[in-house]
Amino acid sequence: MPNRTIGIYPSKRYNFRTNATYRTPWNFLPDDRAKVIGEQLTYLDFHEWLMDNLRHSDSTNPEADQWSRLVFNIAEGFFKTDVLLYASICEAALFSILHDVFNDDGDSAHDCVKECFQRVEDRFHKLNSCEISLTTPARRVKGELCLRFTQETAISDSEVKFASLIKAGEAIRIYDAGLRRRLDTLRDDRNAIHLAKQIQRNSQLRPFRESDRARAKQTTEELRVVLKAFVADHTCRPWP
Repeated sequence: MPNRTIGIYPSKRYNFRTNATYRTPWNFLPDDRAKVIGEQLTYLDFHEWLMDNLRHSDSTNPEADQWSRLVFNIAEGFFKTDVLLYASICEAALFSILHDVFNDDGDSAHDCVKECFQRVEDRFHKLNSCEISLTTPARRVKGELCLRFTQETAISDSEVKFASLIKAGEAIRIYDAGLRRRLDTLRDDRNAIHLAKQIQRNSQLRPFRESDRARAKQTTEELRVVLKAFVADHTCRPWP
């Protein structure tokens, strides 16, 4: 690509809003998590404005009609970054709400919620050293007499899967199947950005466009609204 003049056009001024402006709509979450989400949204807003106004030209001193919007790989880098951040916001918010439900409900928690934060594994204890056999019309099976039981182990925060959180959110009726599908799409978009996974799937790079960012932004806002309503309906779960 030949040399290009880069400029901000038509708007050259951006008014930053305070972090509190972005944090307040998420204040149904713990303060530390709402603060982090607010910081990411501050960046995302500026990033969107920058992409809307960043222009290039092959002229050294471009006139108004000589500016062109960024396209192709350069623009795609902006969109990928935004999709990643919006997906991370959704994952963090779901984690907070569902982890609180898991802690409060304990053994009575929905199985899908439990699956997010604990692993249930089969265990076997040999009762004696004798070998026994079982004969059926099809075959004869030999083995040892064992007691089978299950063991629950906690999953570390880093092992909690976005897919499991999305599934659990629908299972306990935080949102409907429609929003779950949109969250799954956002998760798939995030995964598609990882080049190793994308190449492994079909050896083709999936393009990202402005519509992908807009969809991710809308899905994030829809999730915020339903999570806030869910917390409001469960006032017995005050945040520390």
